[in-house]
Amino acid sequence: MESNLNVVPLTPMVQRCAAGFCSGNDYLDNFLKSTIALNPAYGKTYVWLTEDNKRIIGYYSLGTGYLERVLKDEKSRVKLGGSIHINGFALDRKYHGAYQGVTEDGEKINLSDILLGECIERIYRIRENIIGFSFITLGSSMEGYSLYKRNAFETLEDDMSFSVEEAEKDYILMYLPLDYEEGQSQILCKLQMRHEQSRIIHCARQRIYPTAALCAV
Repeated sequence: MESNLNVVPLTPMVQRCAAGFCSGNDYLDNFLKSTIALNPAYGKTYVWLTEDNKRIIGYYSLGTGYLERVLKDEKSRVKLGGSIHINGFALDRKYHGAYQGVTEDGEKINLSDILLGECIERIYRIRENIIGFSFITLGSSMEGYSLYKRNAFETLEDDMSFSVEEAEKDYILMYLPLDYEEGQSQILCKLQMRHEQSRIIHCARQRIYPTAALCAV
């Protein structure tokens, strides 16, 4: 389902809004303001703008990669499948902890969940319409770990690996498999329902409280 969030590709003109963006993570902040964020050879960056298009609420950047399994001899590797790698994901700290509501299962929804849901929906559309792959991968800071964990990402297993940037080496490496057994299929269905409920909650909150919808509590 197409998102109704004001998420647009990063362009040189849109990047001017990044001057006022501060997530509290220097690496992620500097990336958004850099020429690398605009370089298609590195990936594609998308930003969530306020309705007046003057401020960046958050952003994510997508690239490609693959997941490997390291064999017992630790010298050989087997490719498990291609992946979309979330190169970066951040919200301006003004919106950190911006509570939106709860799902039918009683799980909390923050603005970070809304943007991550939009990101994963975009990845699914890429998979369905452009090119196939089996995993979503990312490197998480300690602060972001709970967000990814409640959205079905798992910590990388000891015998798995994927390439990371130097800045990601101290991060928690995580992945979301897209193709596996029935149990995983149920998890993905639940995740899609969670994202749809998140979107509905956010839309309803914006209609009732158009300003408060973006305020952290």
